[in-house]
Amino acid sequence: MGAGGDADGDGGPRARARAVGPGEVLGRYELLEELGTGGMATVYRARDRELRREVAVKVLFPHLARQPEIVARFHREARAAAAIEHPGILRVIDVGGGDAGAPDPPYIVLELVRGGTLRELAAAHGPLLAETVAAIGVVLAEALAAVHRAGVIHRDVKPANVLATSDGRLLLADFGVAYVGDDDGLETRTGALLGTPAFMAPEQALGQAATPQGDVYALGATLYQLATGQLPAGAGLRVDTAVVPAARRRPAVGGELSRLLEELMAPEPAGRPASAAAAATRLRELTDAATIDDPRAEIALLLADPTAYLEVRTPVVVAQLVARAGDAERRGQLPRAIALADRAAALAPGSAEVDALVARLTAGQRRGRWRRRAIALVGGGAVLAAVTAGVLAGRGATTPAVEPALLDAAVAGELAPADAARPPVIARAPVDAAPSSTPDAARLASAPSTPRAGRPDAAPAAPDAAPRSAPDAAPRSAPDAAPVPASLVVDSDAWCDVYVDGTALGRADRSRALVIAPGAHTVRCSQGPGLPSWEERVVLAPGQRHTVRATLLGAVRVTVAVAGDEVVVDGARSPASATLSLTPGRHRVEVRRAGARVAMGWVSIPRVPACTLKDTPALDCY
Repeated sequence: MGAGGDADGDGGPRARARAVGPGEVLGRYELLEELGTGGMATVYRARDRELRREVAVKVLFPHLARQPEIVARFHREARAAAAIEHPGILRVIDVGGGDAGAPDPPYIVLELVRGGTLRELAAAHGPLLAETVAAIGVVLAEALAAVHRAGVIHRDVKPANVLATSDGRLLLADFGVAYVGDDDGLETRTGALLGTPAFMAPEQALGQAATPQGDVYALGATLYQLATGQLPAGAGLRVDTAVVPAARRRPAVGGELSRLLEELMAPEPAGRPASAAAAATRLRELTDAATIDDPRAEIALLLADPTAYLEVRTPVVVAQLVARAGDAERRGQLPRAIALADRAAALAPGSAEVDALVARLTAGQRRGRWRRRAIALVGGGAVLAAVTAGVLAGRGATTPAVEPALLDAAVAGELAPADAARPPVIARAPVDAAPSSTPDAARLASAPSTPRAGRPDAAPAAPDAAPRSAPDAAPRSAPDAAPVPASLVVDSDAWCDVYVDGTALGRADRSRALVIAPGAHTVRCSQGPGLPSWEERVVLAPGQRHTVRATLLGAVRVTVAVAGDEVVVDGARSPASATLSLTPGRHRVEVRRAGARVAMGWVSIPRVPACTLKDTPALDCY
């Protein structure tokens, strides 16, 4: 197609953009195959003929390329994303086309990633665990914080705009309707309705000015869908409809995440966390409580094998809930214990350990007053059934009114003092703490993930067995009969999940010790199916504290090819032609020429045998 026929925004001639497809060349990029089509553009896998690497090229539709306003918005997308350097943002490499009088359509060159979207992941494997949703929320909130620091508002945060890559990353993408602070185009002015209605904040749906709090709302709506499998009733243009708490839609969500999602989606911006960074902090409190030390590593495990991840992670979460409910019971916090048990029952129906917890919470006439109130507080689940049966059998069918403060405590569920225990199957203690010799510590030290005969906390005896003795009766064994536990520290050079004799115990942490029974144990540290792992057999004496060091990372051969005479990696200087041996992960890199710094930044060394460190087109290891 030739030039002519159309006019640009200044009234001059504007070329009719040519249609392109696989085999065509745009600038230095050869289009190889079509990857997908969106509302404005087609994305191709392409080859950079100069740097000899594959990239993604997003090409504006030809009929839209004739509209200057659309072309300006398309280029604005490139500028908005290119201004942000963050591991959670899809990287923009180049931009081209769209010049007046030239036939090439506007295009944006992006980092090529393989995988799908968060929407596709949720459709295939959702709803997800609340702890997993919180980890996803941390990563997305931190990415949004970087977006907002750059003066950009995304305006279209949703699962379909988050890439879930095959190498275990989540990347916020598609800045096509983003607001950039210095823009004054029609689509950035007050009154323009841009974005996806189902995820819009009420003020955005009403056409008010874009603010970072609108992205915070959309983040909450995204996490709500991941946790429940449904959109919140109040999302989008239905600004007069209250958001249904996530825990009501799906009891397995639990009170902690449900309450935070309500805050993220507060109708008024002032009711939401003050910023995306503040939202990330709140979400990290949930991942910390679940012993998820590195949300990105947790997501990598999920993306490596979602089915296997859920099979392994769910029993760990249930064990944590059971332990926390037991702790709440001992503290006299019965509504909280019931909420935790109800979530455990929703996640693991039929579990003997959960059934034992339910039976314990509903046993004893001394709790009659609390049990009657619990009927109104716990909506559904195994705990409600057990409590209702006990109350109706012994006290009649009358249920007293619920005190507002008590109702608030139960709806919050797990939202109780932060000093509650965080035990997985085996208790953890600070490295510098002396091993405990109490019966509870010994029991936790040797407890498997499912009840076994003879355990102090095993399921109640069969109906024809003798009733349990009174609370002040003697224990089954004397306290001094319990063996003094040992403590084990796993010091790993990379994140990994620890397993002792096949029982998952959470993330390796050199600052904490696992309290386990003395004897021989198999300790394994793994990053997931098909990923690096390490295993060692240890024999521990009573009271012994032992440290094992796991080595998971292999060195990467890094060839330096920068436009300087010296490179400084993590403070160590090397000539520009050096070959370095670096561990995978982030490294601080400076490029210097004649003593002056010409480039600096964090470089992520991938888990590959070798890569080349370059400072063009961006400082990275290619």
